[in-house]
Amino acid sequence: MRLNINLASQKYEDVRQFYVRWGTALAAALVLTVILAVLAGLNHSRSSQSTRRIKELHEKIAALEKERASAEAVENSPENRDVTGQKNYWNAQIARRTFSWTQLFNDLQKIMPGRAYVMSVAPELTRDSRLKLKLVIAAEKHDNAIDLVKRMEGSPRFRQSQITSETQQKDTRTGANTFKFEIEAFYTPSGVAAARPAAKEGM
Repeated sequence: MRLNINLASQKYEDVRQFYVRWGTALAAALVLTVILAVLAGLNHSRSSQSTRRIKELHEKIAALEKERASAEAVENSPENRDVTGQKNYWNAQIARRTFSWTQLFNDLQKIMPGRAYVMSVAPELTRDSRLKLKLVIAAEKHDNAIDLVKRMEGSPRFRQSQITSETQQKDTRTGANTFKFEIEAFYTPSGVAAARPAAKEGM
């Protein structure tokens, strides 16, 4: 009979397998650390670039605001008051000449929903020589006004269209409810469409 007796003071362990597992885990941890470090570096670089870009834009805006304020100060100075008045007068005359009621109603007719009609239009020339319209629209449903505003925004003639007020009233003849809306929008006649830069739309 043969007996196997372990005379070692400690239990036998496969050291080679332990080091392989430990090395693999350490390598994976190192790779993950490197990836996270690279991502953190990229994020920091992008954040720094964004911060610099924002700072540059703020500086440009501040410079433009300073130039605008300086130009307005020169324009509003007492010695230039007559020139400024003449300029504003002629700008108003040019704007009025480019405005055509026929063209305006043709443009409105193209985008007007079937169940809505124009009750009144009040054109107004703003300080920056833009034509602002105040329209009163009658419609059978609230959605008619929403649809009209969307169509105005999709038209090259109207900009910054918005509903400023809404009232509901009952037609005494038919008994049906009707809606009356007041809409404000900037209007660009076709004759000056090319002269109006797109940047004006966000003003």
